[in-house]
Amino acid sequence: MYVDLTNMNSGFCDRLRQLTFCIAYEKLQNNKFKFINIYEKKNPECPYYISELIKIKNFKLRNVKKKNLQTIKMDPFNSDISIENCHKYNSKKVDNSKLLEIWKKTYTMIQPKKKIITKVNKIIKYKKYVAIHVRLTDKLVSFKDYIFELPKKDVITNFQIKSFYKNINNILDKKIKYIYIASDENILKKKLENKLINQGYKIIERDISYNPNKLRQTSGYDFVIDLFSLSKADYIISSTGGNVPLTAKLISKRKIKYIKWTNYKTIYILLNILRRGIYKLRSLF
Repeated sequence: MYVDLTNMNSGFCDRLRQLTFCIAYEKLQNNKFKFINIYEKKNPECPYYISELIKIKNFKLRNVKKKNLQTIKMDPFNSDISIENCHKYNSKKVDNSKLLEIWKKTYTMIQPKKKIITKVNKIIKYKKYVAIHVRLTDKLVSFKDYIFELPKKDVITNFQIKSFYKNINNILDKKIKYIYIASDENILKKKLENKLINQGYKIIERDISYNPNKLRQTSGYDFVIDLFSLSKADYIISSTGGNVPLTAKLISKRKIKYIKWTNYKTIYILLNILRRGIYKLRSLF
């Protein structure tokens, strides 16, 4: 099977959407294959290759040169896991409801490489823990940009992130004492760690390096450790949302409670309704 990710010029989890769709699509047609040949390019949004970091159960991933083959090409704006996109890319007219079901299930076949599994196992030894997901680097925007951004794009304002920090202890399960923080930057992460330690929580720590001069401040290795650690948590609290916690939920073979801060408070729900209304009005002109 050949997968061309040329148009998916966004993050790692976006690329996984196309990859898992293509696997599901081929499986539903009963096509037999062992190798998944991937053509992709590194960019600031995703400065690493999928095949360097993960495996797909029962298949072998290989990076290959571009081939002049007619194949599915998703992009960041038309790749949500939805029945609409099943219809959009289903030229063989297979059952779309079944395709959507298999697309979601295909995520459970994603596995980390061996060296990453070792790190994840050190985290999940705590068994019951809450994972806090902090996404700021490319998601923190002004209030004006927040209001006029595409409604389906997850972004967060400065006042929302301050409120998240202030209220984090109010949404934590007091019965679970271990906390794992997956963050794309180190400043707020340290503040959260110090606050939660002072309140009696135990932080699951690991060595991680941040490069503030890059859009993606962590390595692909550290990103995938975070992704699979989120998938093993008892529940996830995310500051901003986005594809990372959603991908973690799909990878997990069990239901995970998920709290998205920008949808948690009534005022934020009303703001999101306003964003959708403004977007619809703008689309009329």
